[in-house]
Amino acid sequence: MQLMSGFPHVIMTLNIIAIVVAIGLPVLLAINGRWVLLFIAAIVWLWQKHHFNFWQRLGVPYIPATPFVGNVWNLLRGGCCFGDQFKEMYQSSAAAGHPYVGIHVLHNHALLLRDPALIKRIMVEDFSKFSSRFETTDPIHDTMGSQNLFFCKYETWREIHKIFAPFFAVGKVRQMYGLLERVGQQLEDHMDVQLGGKKSMELEVKQLCALFTTDIIASLAFGIEAHSLQNPQAEFRQMCIEVNDPRPKRLIHLFTMFFFPRLSGRIRTHLYSEEYERFMRQSMDFILAEREGSGVKRHDLIDIFLQLKGSESADSIIHRPDFFVAQAAFLLLAGFDTSSSTITFGLYELAKHPVIQTRLREELREVLQSSQNKQLSCDIINGMTYLRQVVDEVLRMYPPTAFLDRCCNAPEGYDLSEWNCGTPFKLRPGTPVYISVLGLHHDPQFWPNPEVFDPERFAAGQRQQHHPMTYLPFGAGPRGCIGTLLGQLEIKVGLLHILKNFTVELCDKTLPEMKFDPKAFVLTAKGGTYLRFVENRL
Repeated sequence: MQLMSGFPHVIMTLNIIAIVVAIGLPVLLAINGRWVLLFIAAIVWLWQKHHFNFWQRLGVPYIPATPFVGNVWNLLRGGCCFGDQFKEMYQSSAAAGHPYVGIHVLHNHALLLRDPALIKRIMVEDFSKFSSRFETTDPIHDTMGSQNLFFCKYETWREIHKIFAPFFAVGKVRQMYGLLERVGQQLEDHMDVQLGGKKSMELEVKQLCALFTTDIIASLAFGIEAHSLQNPQAEFRQMCIEVNDPRPKRLIHLFTMFFFPRLSGRIRTHLYSEEYERFMRQSMDFILAEREGSGVKRHDLIDIFLQLKGSESADSIIHRPDFFVAQAAFLLLAGFDTSSSTITFGLYELAKHPVIQTRLREELREVLQSSQNKQLSCDIINGMTYLRQVVDEVLRMYPPTAFLDRCCNAPEGYDLSEWNCGTPFKLRPGTPVYISVLGLHHDPQFWPNPEVFDPERFAAGQRQQHHPMTYLPFGAGPRGCIGTLLGQLEIKVGLLHILKNFTVELCDKTLPEMKFDPKAFVLTAKGGTYLRFVENRL
């Protein structure tokens, strides 16, 4: 059945409602105000009943919706985070055995994709028909939020991606390693100060890792020393905290961008707060002017900006207002939170599995002993086989981007008949599709004993047996994370500089089972992650 075939029923229902309202409302007003309220309530109930039967009318498998809020009530009431909500839908009995299932994200009709082959078709093979995300911020008034690689629409994304893809290539990431290593040494110094001559200490790990990743991204994206590790109250670190502060105005803007994107222009949504925007603009203006005057080269994003300013034509996208600051601001927002969470989860699992931790530290000991002056290079780190297995398994259990979304932007819609048991079905333009990365990564069909932390899943022989498109920690297709290589290296550097001097253990405040913070967009431990660090230098 074509999606369009449902429209006559909608029109007929609306016509009936209009007639009833036109005739009944004046009569009820003349009788009693209480009946007016009951009449309006009945009309609203009939509307939502019809609205949430959308997928059923089309003969598409669907997850029954909660009145008025769809399938995201648990998320809206603060009972879980985005990742858990989509995982819950992925694992629903109504979705079992189906390549996709109809859902309602609040009022929006959407599809949740479950079949890896279909996911590949939409994310990779037919990318041109799903090249933009559903979320939208105001492209006119929010010049900082709408010009980054995550939120921008395809035409803008294509230009930005072409410009910055070389910055995140293998050679460039290798050049940036020196900056990462410098901050890694500062992390060691910071932990020695925290230790204060004792043999062990208990720390909240996410805070520790956030200081480390903030300093790294500040160095790479802004070319400055943020000094968060030396001073957790430093301005740059406070801005990173402020940008995630759930203020009412910002929550309204984010709510609109994710659930009512068509209203973003009217509400003039902004991805960031006014304070964050002001700070980022002032910082970028100062840094660009200072670097341009000094001529210093640091192999960071500022070098790329200055190179572009001198080489691009006058009509290039780089000359749009806030273009440079938009890229740096989002790299800071996305980079420090995802990497710090992954390092935190990695240390948590290593503390729970001391045998795995011992093996990883033994690999680290061997490379330190064989390297000159016990110094780690980029190539040495990338050559550490077991470290890679551990990081990959952490990313499987705790993908920083726990769900993905795309929007059908093909004017003619998208034919899904072959995935609908042969029944004709076309997805209409503008419909969002979602992928539960957390659900895929914890599906026993693809990952036996998915709740068990087992780096052997990613041993050389096992890696080749993975089902394609069931491991998506950095997304997939052209719009996958452009900073994958840099993010992986950042995670590895953080883990190694900690494990070089400490073993990590559980303590009384450690969560027995990981629970995610419902207020956080990126997977984050609820209530913090506390571990004991015991001095044990390699």
